[in-house]
Amino acid sequence: MILDLIRHASTGRDGHLDGRSDPALEDGSTEALCARLGGRQWPRVVTSPRQRALPTADALAVPHGVEVVADEEWAELDFGDWDGQALHDLPMQELSAFHLDPHANPPPHGESWGHFERRIARGLHRLLDDPDPPPTLIVSHGGPLRMVLSQVCGLPMAMCWALRIDHGTRLQLRVEREDDRLWGELLELQQP
Repeated sequence: MILDLIRHASTGRDGHLDGRSDPALEDGSTEALCARLGGRQWPRVVTSPRQRALPTADALAVPHGVEVVADEEWAELDFGDWDGQALHDLPMQELSAFHLDPHANPPPHGESWGHFERRIARGLHRLLDDPDPPPTLIVSHGGPLRMVLSQVCGLPMAMCWALRIDHGTRLQLRVEREDDRLWGELLELQQP
């Protein structure tokens, strides 16, 4: 299956950990993203249900008559006590520990890393349950895009943290499943 993953349009909150917190999109940000993608079309579009992802997916799909399916599996990690906070306001030692080993150092009162991994894996497997999966667009967030790279391409999460995924970044992957194991390759990375 060919899978395009796009991080939602800009909220104007770069440098914040917005997981369950859900700021609205900046005015005009979906128009800029759509113009940059040059009228690409996908037969299947799935999105995080957050108000910053859903309008992005609608802007990309509805003009082409494609239904958008919201799926909670594609929501961003719940950052617990850190959710909605600016990165520079967080305790740097705890934030660094989270990036080095998110299993052992999850955000305080946040979603466990294991739960997040399983959630994204379920979302991917659901897409592949179709015997002939069509090219698919997922509109989501930075965390899920990085997790897909890790799970499908086998990249260590530390390497995925090092990859800048701005609002509007598009990753294109070929994703396969063999004996319930996901594998694939990164075909294209398009930054805004």
